[in-house]
Amino acid sequence: MSNIQTYTGDGSTTTFYFTFPFFGTSDIKVSVGGATPTSDDFTIYPNPSPAPADTPYTGGRIDFAVAPSNGATIKIWRDIALERHIDYQPTAQPQSHQLNQDINQCIEILKELAETLTNIVSLSNVPTLNDLLSDLTDIQTTIGTLATASSVTELSNTVGDHTTSISNLNTTVGGHTTSINTLNGYDYVVESQVPSAENNYTWYRKYKSGWIEQGQYSTNWDTSQPCLITFPIPFTTTNYFVIVNETNGTNSSLVTNRTTTTFTKQGNQGADAYFACGY
Repeated sequence: MSNIQTYTGDGSTTTFYFTFPFFGTSDIKVSVGGATPTSDDFTIYPNPSPAPADTPYTGGRIDFAVAPSNGATIKIWRDIALERHIDYQPTAQPQSHQLNQDINQCIEILKELAETLTNIVSLSNVPTLNDLLSDLTDIQTTIGTLATASSVTELSNTVGDHTTSISNLNTTVGGHTTSINTLNGYDYVVESQVPSAENNYTWYRKYKSGWIEQGQYSTNWDTSQPCLITFPIPFTTTNYFVIVNETNGTNSSLVTNRTTTTFTKQGNQGADAYFACGY
């Protein structure tokens, strides 16, 4: 889901950022190690709301009073309540910003439902590699049985050597079974995000092996001072490669203060994008 971000605690970090839109702090949900912390354990700070006031916030941060423990999974997600916030009165003139707020909120809820339905449908129609391997094994066994049956031998004597044909087909299916087994050893993408205005044009690809490729394009970075950049998905270590695109080229020396979730872009050069990869 694009409206969820996950981090891994290191025992010292207390601030965690999120980039998806929301309308109020009650929309933001947090869990640490699968448990819901109390409201006294953390504070939600929205990014400044852009004008006009009827548009949603575009992300923010969570500040914990005590840093989550090392290895703990921190999840931040959005859950917009299905309830009305404004009761329009028949004798009062509706305000445009109130109508826009209601409509924008409905649209975001519909986006969440559409994404959930798409994920359910796509997952229900995709067979696993083990399912395909099991089906091919059953076919191979059935064909092997037919190849030795007396009825097939009699048919072979009548219209040609069908036994040989079935044996060849059996070998072909067996070869595909071997290919499926080999495919189980390949690395492939298991999770991804495409850049959009809703996620501040961040993107990532996470592979089965744990390898991660991610980046961002932005025209809003401050070039006059250092800028804290937050990854859309955390690395497990700080031994990753990251490079920043300058106005006139690329430069890895612009990167300082690496953590598994953030790095600092120095402000002495204009830059509008970065690329990072690692585990």
